[in-house]
Amino acid sequence: MASAPPSRPDEPPAPSDLISGEGTVLIVDDDPHNRRLLRMMLAGSGYRTREATNGREAVEACREARPDLVLMDVMMPEMDGFEATRQLKAEMDGYFVPVIFLTAMDDEASLLRGIECGGDDFLSKPLNLAILKAKIHAMERLRDLHEGLRTRNEALMRAQARQAWEEETAEALFSRAITRRNRGLDRLHLYRCAAATFSGDVVLSDFTPDGGLRVLIGDFTGHGLSAAIGAYPVSETFHSLTAEGVGDHELLHELNHVLHDFLPPTMFMGAILATFAPDGRSVQLWNGGMPDAWLCDAQADRARRIASQAMPLGILERLDPDAQSRQFDLGDGDWLTLISDGVIEASDRNAVAFGDAAILQHCQACDSAAAAYDRIRDALDTHCDGETPSDDMTLVTINCHPETVTQTAPPQAGRMRGTRRWSLEASDHQLVSVDLVQAARRQLLEWFPNLEGGHAEALQTVIAELCNNAFEHGVLRLDSGMKATVEGFEQYYRQRSEGLSDIHGRIGISLRYRPMGDQHCIRIRVRDSGPGFNYAQVCRAIEGGGEERLWGRGLKLVNQLCHSVNHLDSGNLVEADYRWQDPPRPEAPSRATA
Repeated sequence: MASAPPSRPDEPPAPSDLISGEGTVLIVDDDPHNRRLLRMMLAGSGYRTREATNGREAVEACREARPDLVLMDVMMPEMDGFEATRQLKAEMDGYFVPVIFLTAMDDEASLLRGIECGGDDFLSKPLNLAILKAKIHAMERLRDLHEGLRTRNEALMRAQARQAWEEETAEALFSRAITRRNRGLDRLHLYRCAAATFSGDVVLSDFTPDGGLRVLIGDFTGHGLSAAIGAYPVSETFHSLTAEGVGDHELLHELNHVLHDFLPPTMFMGAILATFAPDGRSVQLWNGGMPDAWLCDAQADRARRIASQAMPLGILERLDPDAQSRQFDLGDGDWLTLISDGVIEASDRNAVAFGDAAILQHCQACDSAAAAYDRIRDALDTHCDGETPSDDMTLVTINCHPETVTQTAPPQAGRMRGTRRWSLEASDHQLVSVDLVQAARRQLLEWFPNLEGGHAEALQTVIAELCNNAFEHGVLRLDSGMKATVEGFEQYYRQRSEGLSDIHGRIGISLRYRPMGDQHCIRIRVRDSGPGFNYAQVCRAIEGGGEERLWGRGLKLVNQLCHSVNHLDSGNLVEADYRWQDPPRPEAPSRATA
């Protein structure tokens, strides 16, 4: 059907009356007279024009070269304007090409169909050139807005792609720096799923100098780069102190100190620490702010809960000294299941959490670490069903067999290399129940099970004297000068008995071994919470000068046995270095000559 001619068909408007424009306009109309008038008007305004006589030609013309604006007649042969608009809009590949319908139809159904197929505006025939100019002007502005938005979106997508590439590269380097010192990690069944490029969960493993496996599972506040940033100092501290032979207690205190000083107040790290004995028959477990861990016994078909016993690391300036690692005996077939809270908080499509009850259920249904790992993984995948996790997830199961949790060839005690450290602290009522001297003695025997030449007895004597002085004079604040008389002697022990009923204070002891050429050196440090004493006078008395009298043989004996003894701070910290040499090995008998 032929379209009605535009208004003022006699002659084109003067160029001065036209809008000023640029770009290409596609004129689609089966009436050559209408195309001629539109072409003249647009050419006078600075536009380039192209023409099509029906919808099919219009679609082909847009495929050849994308126009900046389309003036589309509706009623045309072969393909009407509605279908042509639908097709060309679908083929513009994200570019906005405004389409103005030129139609004599003004019924509601036609207008609705034009909007549904992608039309941007309507102009009723006969055409009013002033209105046409205004609509072209509006479409021009709208097109420019769309083009600017598209350009900015493309720039944003390029920036996002580059940022994603940089984050992935940084994460790979970051993860390598954190995990490069891990040993024994391949012996664990480990699953990790990060909620962002960077993970706030950390898994560290290493062998202690005597050959036991140590594993740390950490979970920082939140996720992403801000959560992962604390993982590097944790990794360096963990591996360095483990290589030195530091015990769980000192390691945890040092990690807490590092994180408390390094992280902002709003960040901290929940942690589970598992340290297996060198013979693989027991494990020390500590849980600070993490979900329950499970020590599973396949023989008895049961699982022991290892609940959180302390605050996460990095919150308090000092960890609670009462929160010690707990020791568990291990049997054949036992295994450990450790998780971060992202696992139990993982939600399905109905926002239902996976839950810790599911962990226990799956552990009880299995008979090995590998089976438990596979079962929990499958259940977790089914539960999440492709949903992006809201928090980092870590799942670790460990077969507690000695072949898994001990080093294949642990170094022999008599041939130790490098340094080792151990520490223990007790406070208040613990000073009665915890035997610091025996704990230190057991540690020395682990390091040197075949120590000869009376060195074991000498070391125990030094430790006992230093701890006794710290307890009686530092914590209980007893004056040894009271022993000068019989009455004072009785008063001294009466005050000691009274002090034992209500103890307030703490004593910390640490041992550090280091080789020194052909000698061994154990540095014993004992610190108490007392006010200290005038150790300069005591030193003069030990050397035989001054008026100070030494009651008993404690400090004098310590000085005789040790290579050096130093009192630091106000006298409430003492360092004693004990050194010895290995006995010479017997020479092989020479072969008699003929």
